[in-house]
Amino acid sequence: MSEPTSSPVIRFQPAVGQERTYDFAALPCPPLHAPLADALQARLAPATGSVYTLACADGYFGTIRRFLAFLSMQDQPLSCLGDVSPEHLYTYRDVEGATRSAAGIRHEVAQLCRLLHDAPYGSLHPAVWDLIKTPRTVTGPQPPRKALQLYSHREYTALLQAARADAARTVARLASSEQLLAAFHAAPHTLSEKDQAAARLLDVMHRTGRIPHVHGQRKQDTARQLFLTLADAAPLFVLAMALGGLRVTETAGLLARHTVDNGAVVLRLDQRAKQGNAPFRWAVRGEGHNPLNSAGDFYLLLHRLTQRSRRFSGTPQLWNLWTCRSANLSGHAPLSCHSLSPLLNTWAHRHRLTADDDGPLTVQMPRLRATARAQAHPRG
Repeated sequence: MSEPTSSPVIRFQPAVGQERTYDFAALPCPPLHAPLADALQARLAPATGSVYTLACADGYFGTIRRFLAFLSMQDQPLSCLGDVSPEHLYTYRDVEGATRSAAGIRHEVAQLCRLLHDAPYGSLHPAVWDLIKTPRTVTGPQPPRKALQLYSHREYTALLQAARADAARTVARLASSEQLLAAFHAAPHTLSEKDQAAARLLDVMHRTGRIPHVHGQRKQDTARQLFLTLADAAPLFVLAMALGGLRVTETAGLLARHTVDNGAVVLRLDQRAKQGNAPFRWAVRGEGHNPLNSAGDFYLLLHRLTQRSRRFSGTPQLWNLWTCRSANLSGHAPLSCHSLSPLLNTWAHRHRLTADDDGPLTVQMPRLRATARAQAHPRG
C-alpha cells in the first residue's frame, strides 16, 4: 500500500467510492513520517484494519496532520517518534481542546492513541506506550450524560419511511436476480441471449463469490446484483435497530444461528455483545405480512439476504455482505461497527432528511433505539 518515495504515500480503497491517496510530503516533522505512515497503513489495511469509509480514513489522516503541526511548533525539534512524551499528548489535548467540544477532543485523542498503538513495535517511548492503552487517562473522565433526546414523531417516521423504501428496493433487486439465476439453472434454453449473459455473470458470483470485471461498470455495481453491499447496509440497520430494540453492538453482533419455535425466532446474542447470553424470542408473523414491519420476520429476511456472503466469509455473524475488503480475497465480510455512523449519516444526507429545526437529520443510534423502545412501550 505504501510507495517507495522520499515521503510515504498511503493508498486507501474504501468499500464504497474511489481510491484516496494520503501523501506525507507536505506534512511537518519528516522524521516522524515513516512510523506514522506505518500506523495509518495498519489502520487501513484490507485484511486487518478497521476502517471501511473515506470519512474514517480522512479523519485519521487529519489527526496525523494536526498532531504533526502541533509538534512542529515545539521548542525542541523531535528526531523520532520515540521523542514524543506524555507531556506532548497532554499539551496537545489542551491546545486542541481550546477550540473543540469535549466530545470532539475525546474523539481526537482516542484516534491519536489508536494510531500510536499501531506504530511499529519499539518506536514509542515506554511511558507513552503505557499511556495510550487507556486514552481516558489523557482525556479525563467523561462528563455526566445528559438525558437522551428522542426523535420527534415526524423525524422518526421520516427515518423509517426512507429505510423501508430503500430496503424494499433492495429486496426486489435481489429477488429479481434470484429468479433469473433459478431459471438459468432449471432451463437455460428458455432465456433470451441477453438474460443468459446476465445469468452467467450471476452464476459465476453464486459459485465463487468473486466479482468479475464488467467493462464500464464499477465492481460494487456488479456485486450488488446478487449480494448486499455497504450501500444497502444503512437502511437495513436502521430497521434492525427500530424493530429489534437492541443496542448497536448487539444488533451488529447478531448471529446467524437460530431456531424457529412456536411462531418465533429463537436466538442468542453474540457473547461479546452481552454477558449471560440468554436466548430471546422475536415473533414471526409469516406469509401475508410485510417482513419490514416486525423483528422476527425481518431477521429471517436478513438471514436469507446475507446467506451467500456468510458462506464465502466463513463467519457466524448474521450481518455479512460484500465489502470489497476482507481477509479471504472474495470481498465478503461481517459488517463493522466502525463503519456504521458515517454510512448512516451519508444515507440520511442523501435522502435530505431534516430535523425539526430544519437542519440535517443525523442518525444517532442510541437515540434511534431509545425512540423505538419508547414507541413500543408508550407511557400512560
